[in-house]
Amino acid sequence: MELSLLTRNMLIYLIAKRSQLRAQQDRIRSLVLGSSHGDFGFDPDFCGDSFNLCSRSQDLQYAFHLYQQVGPCLPRMDNLVLFYSVFSSGSFLDKSPSETGIGPALNETFGLGMSYDQAELAQIAASLEGQLHDRSFEIGGHCGFFPGFHKTFFDESYGVQRRADEHMKLNRKNDANVYLMQTFLLARALKHRPWVVIPPARQDYKDACGLGFDALFSDLIEILDLVKMFYPDLQVGLINLYDDGDFRDEHFGDFDHLLPDGEGPKLLARKIDEIINRSIAAV
Repeated sequence: MELSLLTRNMLIYLIAKRSQLRAQQDRIRSLVLGSSHGDFGFDPDFCGDSFNLCSRSQDLQYAFHLYQQVGPCLPRMDNLVLFYSVFSSGSFLDKSPSETGIGPALNETFGLGMSYDQAELAQIAASLEGQLHDRSFEIGGHCGFFPGFHKTFFDESYGVQRRADEHMKLNRKNDANVYLMQTFLLARALKHRPWVVIPPARQDYKDACGLGFDALFSDLIEILDLVKMFYPDLQVGLINLYDDGDFRDEHFGDFDHLLPDGEGPKLLARKIDEIINRSIAAV
């Protein structure tokens, strides 16, 4: 079948990430996963020995499967950094009609071993099967961060309230969090320290969401409390950048994405690096 432009671009993008991951796997201490908020907003140059394996619309399910596949292959890995956004608790990539093809591209590029019930996704997966193992692309960038490739923003005319409402519909669901818990348990087995990063957003977006941090992320907070209760040996770090006043509106390319080539991704990565290093020093 003929692949869409989105799928073709994502294949180039993901294969380029994989090429850099293979070349750098022996030095990586912090693996960063999650959706476009991490893909746009985390510059590994400012967080020691890290790698940005985030990608557009990467949900908790795909992040878990990526971690399951990649994590055991990184001999120096200590930290798993997972971006968790307003919509993450109810987001499933394969249910989004506008993102069709991204899931099978992730699956085949990184050998995730997933299967698909939906006919269109199954067809895309079948057309890609066995075609990508030896492919390689170089598109610039560093450590999985490509600020100049395939970055698009929502136009202001889209409307901040519309954007926030779309995310809040997913925020009210929590069925994707099962993969968050699986990720934590895998980190425990692999002896990695998991960190959950709540990314920053523009003030008008936060106002449009209409809830404060504790209400927006109540399900996540409950899960973290359960982890403390039942797995006291597993320390999960929560990094709240959503309420961090150092991120100004000019750092953003739209309502909730940092400008990849601006100061925001450097600032964000520095903050994560500082918190991780502080936790190491405290041990």
